[in-house]
Amino acid sequence: MRRKIHRYDAILILGVELGRRDEPTPELRRRIAEAAQAYHEGLAEVVVACGGVLPGHARAEAEVICEGLCDAGVPGSAVRLENRSQNTMENFRFAAQMLPGAQRVLVVTSDYHVCRAVATARRVGLRARGRGARLAHDAAWCSCLLKEGCYTLDLFLGWQDGEGRRPAWTRPLFNRIFGIQA
Repeated sequence: MRRKIHRYDAILILGVELGRRDEPTPELRRRIAEAAQAYHEGLAEVVVACGGVLPGHARAEAEVICEGLCDAGVPGSAVRLENRSQNTMENFRFAAQMLPGAQRVLVVTSDYHVCRAVATARRVGLRARGRGARLAHDAAWCSCLLKEGCYTLDLFLGWQDGEGRRPAWTRPLFNRIFGIQA
């Protein structure tokens, strides 16, 4: 019997904040469906569900993702939980620690997030490709795209690397973009 060769060492599915009752949002459901499809296509034999417990929630995003993947026919034995992260950089740092020797990963996230997610994965040393769950390109999507631009700027300026912090002069600008009242 010949061993099946997978294109990637793992599929990493990134979480997104859960609904009020810790249920998957429509956006997260699309990511789960996309990751399950990639698994069923045989692209990897391991799926890492990424996302910790965010403030105001009782469950980790990774746990909710795991349930959704299992409901979509991905065996629980194929799913690993990265349930400590609070942001995209931590998703990849913690996932890389869980996958010693893994190099090629398929990152599944929302379409607006793919570029930064792949760049972040590469920043921590993973050879990454992205696969975006397509969302409706409406006003909310455009807002997400604008926010992604800010976070991408953070990434490329090194402000997401753990030691770097966004300078104080950027706070009013980002607050305005993110709709936060000062």
